[in-house]
Parts: sequence; C-alpha cells; structure tokens
Amino acid sequence: MDLKRLRYFCTIAEEGQVSRAAAVLHMAQPPLSQRLRELELELGCALFLRKGRTLQLTEAGQLFYRRAREILRSVEEARDEVVRLASQDGPTLRLGLSPTGRNFWLSNFPALRTAFPGRQIGLIVGDSSYLEYLLQARQLDAALMQAPSHPENFHIHRLNTCKTVAVVPAGMLGTERRALSLAELGMHPLLLLRRSIGVGSYERLLKAFHEAGLQPNIALYSSDVEILLDLLEQGFAGIAVVPETETRQLKGDSEVWPIALELPDYELSLVCRSSDPDEATMSLLIQVLQGSADSP
Repeated sequence: MDLKRLRYFCTIAEEGQVSRAAAVLHMAQPPLSQRLRELELELGCALFLRKGRTLQLTEAGQLFYRRAREILRSVEEARDEVVRLASQDGPTLRLGLSPTGRNFWLSNFPALRTAFPGRQIGLIVGDSSYLEYLLQARQLDAALMQAPSHPENFHIHRLNTCKTVAVVPAGMLGTERRALSLAELGMHPLLLLRRSIGVGSYERLLKAFHEAGLQPNIALYSSDVEILLDLLEQGFAGIAVVPETETRQLKGDSEVWPIALELPDYELSLVCRSSDPDEATMSLLIQVLQGSADSP
C-alpha cells in the first residue's frame, strides 16, 4: 500500500466529501473516487458510510484512519530529521529547557560551548511535560527540566533547588518586607506557573486556598515564567508566584517577597532516557552543569 493512497484516504476522511478532498489535493474527482474504491477492495471492507453527499467513517474506517495518520506522521518526521541532518555542519546536541531554568541556562551556555566545541547545540524551550514527551520520542538528547511524571523511564540528575517566592510591584504592599500569607496572596490578582500536564505548584497552591476557604483571584496562568514577569514590568498590579532563581535579573521596580506557605521547591534536573543514554555526553553535561550548580 503506497503512501499516496494513504494520504488520499486521510484527506477524504478529514474533508467528508470526495469533491472537497479532490479540491484540496488538486486533482479531479473521478480518479480520487477510483483510488478510494481500490483501497476498500484491497482491505475487503467499507471505510465510509455514504449519507447523501457526506461520507462518514465506519468503525473499520476510524481504525484505519488512526493508523494511516500515524504512518504519515512518522514519514513526515523522518523526512524532517533527514533534512535537518543534511543541513548540519556537525553533530547536534539536542537539549530541552524548561522556562524555569532560563537563568541557569544563560549562565552555563559559555561553559557548554567550551565543553562541546565540535557540536552544534540545539535548544527547545517548553514546559516539563512537553520536554518529557520529546525525550520519549527521541527528539531530544537531554533536558533541563523538573523531574518527569514517570521517572522510571529516565536517568535524573538533580542540579538545583530553589524556593517559591512572590514578585510584587515596588511599593504595592508597603515597605516592611515580610512573608506573605495565603490570605494576603488571595487579596491580589495572581500570575501563576502551571504545567500543561501533571500536578505541580499551581495545583498545590489552589488546594491550599480551597482548604483555607479562600477564593484566589487568578489573572493568568502560564508555563512561561518570563511572560509573568514581563506583565509586572509593563505595570500589571498583581503578584507573580515563581521560582526564586528566575528573579535574580528582574527588570523594572519589582520586589521579591517570601511566602509563608509550604509549597514544593522548584527542582531543576538534567534528564535523559534510561533506554539508550549517550553516557559520554551525559557525563560531560553533568560535569559542566553540576559544577555550576555547586559553585557559590
């Protein structure tokens, strides 16, 4: 079964009509209808129910569509990998970075360049859930991120741990710096970090509000810490709850306040797959990054 026929079938399924699919594929309708009949004859079953001018997938058609899409997606990914490989001057070290490790990355990039002089470094920034997916899909060699939700599939090397703090516009809470209570946090619009998948500081903070009988005013949640801090810089009158490490190069007149609440620490780790680690590369990465994390 050729890929062209699979692509024809998927387009018909997505458009719901042979005529619309033919227009998308830039081909005439009769040959496309013929390709569909040939595919159904080859498989020995009907893939669509014909209801007037509309086509609906049968149960077999739905299963075949899912498998066909997976095949086409794999082919596209393989093609993209080949194109990327052909465009490279040397081997690439493919790294992922959680937004909560931005400052750690910036301070370590010169050392990484020195440690890997013959390799390009590719960096994908995304929240830890997305980086975990890319690691499992073998699209990253390693990632600087929070520990994965399924740690049994990975080697995890903890690099850095920091507290959760509140970033507040200067003067908004007065001049006497103190640890903010849950009730005080609840009095102001909040900018919160949240993972796209899994449970983290966002869910635990909301649980604390609920148990205290308080209703938080959440103005925005995001997986990107820089977005939250940029909003404060632009004059947003609220409180951003973020890792302390990401407050060391604050722009504008924001202040860092402690929080009088037991929230989980942000742990930045170097994570790689346990199934096929490049031990030499991982050892060198750990040496460079762990040395930086241990330095005062």
